[in-house]
Amino acid sequence: MARILYFLEDRLQEGFIKALVNRIAQDMSVPVGSLIHDVRSARGGSTVIPEFKRFMKDTAQTNPDEADLLVIAIDGNCRGRTARIRQLEKYISRNHPLRGKVVYAVPNPHIERWYMMDQRAFKNGVGIDKAPAMPAYKCRKDYYKSLLHQALAEANVGSMLGGVEYADNIVNNITSLDSLGSQNAGFKTFIDDLRAFFRARAE
Repeated sequence: MARILYFLEDRLQEGFIKALVNRIAQDMSVPVGSLIHDVRSARGGSTVIPEFKRFMKDTAQTNPDEADLLVIAIDGNCRGRTARIRQLEKYISRNHPLRGKVVYAVPNPHIERWYMMDQRAFKNGVGIDKAPAMPAYKCRKDYYKSLLHQALAEANVGSMLGGVEYADNIVNNITSLDSLGSQNAGFKTFIDDLRAFFRARAE
């Protein structure tokens, strides 16, 4: 069994990132049933960093050795992966029991872009005929969220959760994670880190 602890920014991250962890586990012949997902979701927005600070303080005091991996996700918000990780690491003390067990997911600028990056997977996962055209990069606030909502609305696809309910289907329809990673450095680093974790456990 592998216990994976998550600190995630919102439900959209929870849906996609958990699905991605399960997909990589399956690709590496790790039974999904052997994974225990322990999800702690923040409320997004300006509360994320204060909540993360409290989360790290709490986990230092509540037997964190039970966790085999800590997945920390935060949107890049156009600041970039390195800057966002540096911002978080200030709150992980050198002697924190989880410090050496961390992998980061930093969708840049926002997680909605990861949902739609592979347009074939998005179409097949949601069950629609057309995916929204993806610009190379847009920093405008809520741009990708609006694009995702618009795509679902125009296709008359029901969604009570903003697209979260399609996360598993989208991820499982990605033909090649490596091909997608070649288009997005943050995505590549995250899947490489997850593979390294599962590979190390198999040795």
